[in-house]
Amino acid sequence: MRQPTDAFSSLDQPMPPPDKVASQRLFQFGRAALVLATAAFIWDAGGQVDGTTLTGLGILLLSSLPVLNWARHRRTWFPAFEVGMLTCIPFYAIPLLSQNSETRSYPPDVLFISSAAVLIYLIAANAGFAFVRIPPRPSRWAVTSLIPQHAYRYVPIGLLLNTIYLYFITFTQIVPAEFSGTLRALFFGVGTMSTFILARLWGSGLLPRGQIGFLVGNLSIQIIFLFSQLYLINGISLIALFLIAFSASRRRVPWVFLLVFTPVVALLHLGKSDMRRLYWENDRPPPTLTQLPAYFTEWVGYSLETSREREEGLVNQSTIFERASLIQMLCLCTERVPRFDPYLWGESYIDIPAQVVPRFLWPDKPSSLMANVRLAIYFGLIDPSDPYSVSIAFGMIAESYVNFGLFGVGLLGFLFGTIFKRVSLLAQDVPQFSALGILMILLTAWSFQAELVLATWLSSLFQASVVCIGLPLAYRHFTSH
Repeated sequence: MRQPTDAFSSLDQPMPPPDKVASQRLFQFGRAALVLATAAFIWDAGGQVDGTTLTGLGILLLSSLPVLNWARHRRTWFPAFEVGMLTCIPFYAIPLLSQNSETRSYPPDVLFISSAAVLIYLIAANAGFAFVRIPPRPSRWAVTSLIPQHAYRYVPIGLLLNTIYLYFITFTQIVPAEFSGTLRALFFGVGTMSTFILARLWGSGLLPRGQIGFLVGNLSIQIIFLFSQLYLINGISLIALFLIAFSASRRRVPWVFLLVFTPVVALLHLGKSDMRRLYWENDRPPPTLTQLPAYFTEWVGYSLETSREREEGLVNQSTIFERASLIQMLCLCTERVPRFDPYLWGESYIDIPAQVVPRFLWPDKPSSLMANVRLAIYFGLIDPSDPYSVSIAFGMIAESYVNFGLFGVGLLGFLFGTIFKRVSLLAQDVPQFSALGILMILLTAWSFQAELVLATWLSSLFQASVVCIGLPLAYRHFTSH
C-alpha cells in the first residue's frame, strides 16, 4: 500500500486510458440493461405501444446513449454530461412508461407535448455534444495543479467539516440566514471535492482500510442528515457522486452497495409525501438529533402503509407535495402555457447576472430561489405572502418551456451539450487538481441537480467554483511571488 501522499499524487495526473476489458464489460452491461428495461416496459403495457409509451422509450434511449458511448469508446473524461442525460430517465422516462397517477390526470395531447419537449431537449443536447470536436488549447493557469502536496493529508478533514456543517444547519439555528448560501457553497464544495477524491482512491485500490471506514461513516451520517430534511435528491446526489468517482476509476459498478442502498431509497420515497404533509402542511417541528430513530421509524411506517394502499388501489395523490417527478410539473406547464397563460419571455432568468456579485457587496441581492418562486406564484401553487414556506421543483426543461416554448427547450439542450463537451475535452488530459480538473468534478456533482431552475443551478455552481477553484488560484498566485 502506498503512502497517502503518494496515492493522492497519483490522482493528480491526466487519467490514463481505462482497461479495455472492463470498459467493454461496462458497455455490454449497460446495453443489456437498456434492452431489458425496454422489453419490461413493453411487457408491462401489454404489448400495446401507444404514443406515451413510444416517447417514453425514446427518452430512455436518448438518455442512455451518451453514457454507453462513454464506456464503449473508453473516454477518459469524467461523465458529467453523460450523467446529466441519465437523470432524464427517473424524472421523465419512468413516470411516462409506468403511467402512474402523476401523469394519468393529464390528457394525451398534454402528455405528448411534454414528452416531445424532453425529446427535443435530449436530441439538441446530444447534437450539441457531438458538434464540439476540437477545443482551443487551455491557458496555463487552467492546467496547473492547484493543491500543494502538503494539503493532501487534509482531504479527510474536508469531509468531516461538511458533516459537522450539515449537523449545524439541520439541527440548530446557529447559522445566520444571510450567510447560509455562502457557507453552504464553502462546505458543500469542500465536501464534494473530498468525497470525490477519497472515492477515486478507493476505486483505484489506494485508500487505506481505516480511511475507507472513515469515508463510509461520514457519508452515512451525511445521508441521514440530508434525508431528515425530506429532500431525498440531495442524499441521492451525494451517493451518485461517490459511485461515479469509484466506478470511473475501476470501471465496475459496486453492486453490493447498490443492492442495499436502492431498496432503502425506494422505501423512503413511498412515504415521503405523507411525511411532507405531516411536517410541512401541519407545521410539525423538525426532529432533533435524538429523535431521528423515531422519525425514520415513522417514515418507514408510512412507506409500508402507502405500499399496501397502492396494492389495494386506495392511494389518492392530490396535493403539490405528491409531485415526485418533473414530468408532472412539465405537464402542468405545457397544459397552461400558452393556452391559458402567456410565455414569460425570460422573466425567470433576469436574476442570473446578479448571482456573480458577492452578497457582502450587494446585501439586497435577489436570491437565486426567486426564479423558482416566480414560477410557483405564476401557476398559483404557493401563497405569495409566504413564498418560501414550500419548495416546488420545476426543473430547467419546464422553466425553458414556460419562457420560450419548445424553441427554448431545444436551445437549452444544445447549449448544455456544447458547453459540457468543451469542458470535457479541455479537461481530459490535465491534472485532476487543476482548475479544469476541479471544474469537471463540480460539473459532475451538479449534473444530478435536475430539479433546480437555471438561476439556482448556476448560482450554486458559481459559489462552489469560487471556493474550490478561485481560492486555490488566489493562494497559488500570492505564494508564488
